[in-house]
Amino acid sequence: MIMSVFLLHPLLCAIICSTALGESITIPSAMTALVQRADPQANVEYCGSILTNRAAFYLFVLTEKELSGVVLVQHPIGKAPDIADADTSLFPFRFVPPYSGAQPLREAIAALLNRRNLKKNRPARPGTLHLPAEISAVGRDIDHVVYPISGFRLDADSTREILRLLRTGPTVSVDPKNAPPGSIIVSPTQFSPNGPIFLGHAGILGSDGSIYSADARFGGAWTKNFTLSNWLKRFSGTNGTYAFVIRARFTVNTPRL
Repeated sequence: MIMSVFLLHPLLCAIICSTALGESITIPSAMTALVQRADPQANVEYCGSILTNRAAFYLFVLTEKELSGVVLVQHPIGKAPDIADADTSLFPFRFVPPYSGAQPLREAIAALLNRRNLKKNRPARPGTLHLPAEISAVGRDIDHVVYPISGFRLDADSTREILRLLRTGPTVSVDPKNAPPGSIIVSPTQFSPNGPIFLGHAGILGSDGSIYSADARFGGAWTKNFTLSNWLKRFSGTNGTYAFVIRARFTVNTPRL
């Protein structure tokens, strides 16, 4: 059975193996040890494996107090395992290995996340396999607040993608220490191939000086969970903290003649 899988086209292998072999592969202890060592404070949840023609991939979810994120470990044949990607969400998908089609691997990861979420009674988003239920819905919850006001939508739950979109969108960068109410605060996930992993976060600064964001302790619910000073202490030394104000959307009313 395994030999026949390796004869398949490499672009199809990731999808097929995620279902055919994902349940039967025993996870090597080195994979769990790598992730746990990279973030000793986090609870590590194994979600499944994906076998491609040249490497195996192992998917984990990390949960640490308010934070939750996804870690993808790659183990190329004949080499030591390392961390391929880590963030609050791996979608939009950015990791592209040199030996596998990006789209099949993306679909295999989405399938593993969907299966994990169904086990936890978290149904997938309506639509396609490409949009699994979020591990950490930091961007979606920000969109619920800012889109009706500004017309600007992040449409991403990855902290690195959120930072990129804020830097290139209709925003003004402000000093996080003196950010006005309504500012979007983001501290992107940071990691290296062998650790450590510092999960990031994103939220909105309220009028009372508190930050509202998705909170892993409450199933990802929108919660007042940080003060600005506590956020800066938690994230600025490792992740870096950035703040942005979205430019207001004005509607011009043309007077009747």
